[in-house]
Amino acid sequence: MSKRKSIISVILCLSIFFTIFSISFADIEYIKVSRDRSIDKAIEYLHKVQNDDGGFPSKKGKKSSVAVTCWTIMALSAAGEKVTDSSWRSKGKSPIDYIKESKINLEETIDYARMLLTLSSVNEDYTYNGENLLNKIISFQQEDGEFCQIEKGEKGMINAHMWSILAITSTGHDVPNSEKAKKWLVSRQNEDGGFGWAEGIQSDLDDTAIAIQTLIILGENPKTSYVVKKALEYMKNQMQKDGGFSAGEWMGKDSNSASDSWGIQALIAAGEDLFAKKWLQNGENPITHLIKLQSKEGFFYWKKGVNSSPVQMTAYAIIALCQKPFPVNLDYKSYKLKDRVFSDLKNDYWAYDEIMKLVRENVLSGYPDNTFKPEKLVTRAEFTKYVVAGLGLKDMRYSDNLKFDDISKNHWAYDFICIGVNKGFIKGRSESKFDPNGKITGAEIATMLVRCLPKEKIINLKRGPYWYSGYVEIAKKRNILYPNFNPEKAATRAQCAYSVMKLQNILQD
Repeated sequence: MSKRKSIISVILCLSIFFTIFSISFADIEYIKVSRDRSIDKAIEYLHKVQNDDGGFPSKKGKKSSVAVTCWTIMALSAAGEKVTDSSWRSKGKSPIDYIKESKINLEETIDYARMLLTLSSVNEDYTYNGENLLNKIISFQQEDGEFCQIEKGEKGMINAHMWSILAITSTGHDVPNSEKAKKWLVSRQNEDGGFGWAEGIQSDLDDTAIAIQTLIILGENPKTSYVVKKALEYMKNQMQKDGGFSAGEWMGKDSNSASDSWGIQALIAAGEDLFAKKWLQNGENPITHLIKLQSKEGFFYWKKGVNSSPVQMTAYAIIALCQKPFPVNLDYKSYKLKDRVFSDLKNDYWAYDEIMKLVRENVLSGYPDNTFKPEKLVTRAEFTKYVVAGLGLKDMRYSDNLKFDDISKNHWAYDFICIGVNKGFIKGRSESKFDPNGKITGAEIATMLVRCLPKEKIINLKRGPYWYSGYVEIAKKRNILYPNFNPEKAATRAQCAYSVMKLQNILQD
């Protein structure tokens, strides 16, 4: 009898324990439904506050703000909304129209990063006010890996560094000197595990959450990384009794919707279970707390009863509730190259093996939306990178006396082009023009590939009716041209990958 009572007591204790300290499956499903309803309600609110110029204000009735509109565009993109559709056109103007027509002067590094993140989230061109935002941000990188504009007093600004990395990643471009960039960020972690907005500043949850996302982008494994684990522990210490996150001591101890949102994004990026005991306080977690801060009208309060920048708070909340870390167009689950499976590249695709080999070698990469885009046309700068990286020459020393007036030292492919020109693989389309953004043709590819071959393999280079005839003839004999080769047509990513792989095979024989 006593044994039976003991068993019953244990069962009752376990029942009470799980009731107090965990969320049941039924509760989780209910929260997910509530989350979806909350997103719909928030989107409906954004429809109501959009101004006639297509932009969004900080609060209903005020002038449109470029910064707020950027956050809102990212939020709508995260929710699967198409911001250029008629449903998001006010008086015929879309949010993208508003941003482009505003033509504001970007000053701070964060301004450049936010704009690039916004345009990338909706697959828009990276050019704003005549400036290539990707090249501009890359030009801000310092010798130690930090991204900042020293002349603007940004040295040591951790937030500028982190947002630059997230923005570059949003384009599908590799972060230059990524190990240096990561080392710089890791060395700025405070003793409590958190990060501040600048070095020497006390930690806050918002910047710590962005740091976690940035570190994962830079290759830190959240399951094994000491720095990420310390940051997550700091976040845990900022949880309040209501299940929400506090920004930190300097912002007051009260939890708020912005910190909830950033915190949720960091936990999702790190692969944390938000419904696990670790992230519960009195049966509440950051998701349930965030939802409770939503008003009847659909916007989100900053703190309970505090209506501060409701449109921006709502944008933050939508991104978090949609379970999208930054950049919102990145698929975190398949970001690691070794685990990468591209959604638009099946294993029976004609150039699948060649593409995947170059991906594993870090010669090629996919796009943040988990696609490879095998049929996308390739530029001359891109193909130069493919060849230089494919031949293992990217760390080669070179003379940087390029005479092309359309290639600056800040161009993302400057190093690759210098190496390609120094090695004699590629020339300009004229004495003064390299045309980095011009689409590379089959003839140019054949010529580059042949120039990469050892001299003994390119004997008897003959002239023909066209400037490229001799190169194409040798390339065909060496079997390094892709199927359906046409010298006059621009080449796709798949075709370029195929030929680079063929070149590798010959050089390895």
